[in-house]
Amino acid sequence: MLSFGLELRLLPKAPSHVPHQDIHHGNGTQQAFYNDPSVLYISLHRYDNGNFFPGSGAPEEVGGGPGVGYNVNVAWTGGVDPPIGDVEYLTAFRTVVMPIAQEFSPDVVLVSAGFDAVEGHLSPLGGYSVTARCFGHLTRQLMTLAGGRVVLALEGGHDLTAICDASEACVSALLSVELQPLDEAVLQQKPSVNAVATLEKVIEIQSKHWSCVQRFAAGLGCSLREAQTGEKEEAETVSAMALLSVGAEQAQAVATQEHSPR
Repeated sequence: MLSFGLELRLLPKAPSHVPHQDIHHGNGTQQAFYNDPSVLYISLHRYDNGNFFPGSGAPEEVGGGPGVGYNVNVAWTGGVDPPIGDVEYLTAFRTVVMPIAQEFSPDVVLVSAGFDAVEGHLSPLGGYSVTARCFGHLTRQLMTLAGGRVVLALEGGHDLTAICDASEACVSALLSVELQPLDEAVLQQKPSVNAVATLEKVIEIQSKHWSCVQRFAAGLGCSLREAQTGEKEEAETVSAMALLSVGAEQAQAVATQEHSPR
């Protein structure tokens, strides 16, 4: 399950991925699956070192017994100066949520879709500035998992306009409607220092259970455009090295054939 506090439940075989999308930690969902290795629970939520309601969802809460490693809390800390927004959520998806979810390979994704992280909620109720458009793009990313088997359950929000806009964006993503592109300013923006610190801690803890996240640690402070460029260059380097390796093997095979007894 993935929680976008956002809350995600990832159910494989039937493993399931449960994301939690509400700004408050999904403590009940976490408790229900804390010892269950068949459900990957990922929550992105406001935490502020336990000072934001309900106070649970620390990064160190990784699951219990056979479920250790299957509980992932992206527990934003640092208040709302500046508020967490699109670039921070997109960076969390790029470096933590999607790599872990892909490695887990769920059969279905269940999203606890609460929308009080959407801009328009005052600090006591949220205080973040994630756009409805961003939630649509996050949903589209989740649809690359589990053969597109993604279920969203509307769970909350306090601003009617924000709830309607975010719900429309997510349903559009589910229906494969073309989404309004993210602003270039968002793609060029670097995540806040507080967000980077949160993600560094999450990766430090979760890399013990999911080695896939370690490679993203060095680039947490990059903008999404910078990350795309770096990943493209890395892919090109890997491809070039593979071609060189194949070429060397072919040359070795030819040399061996030429020197073999006639």
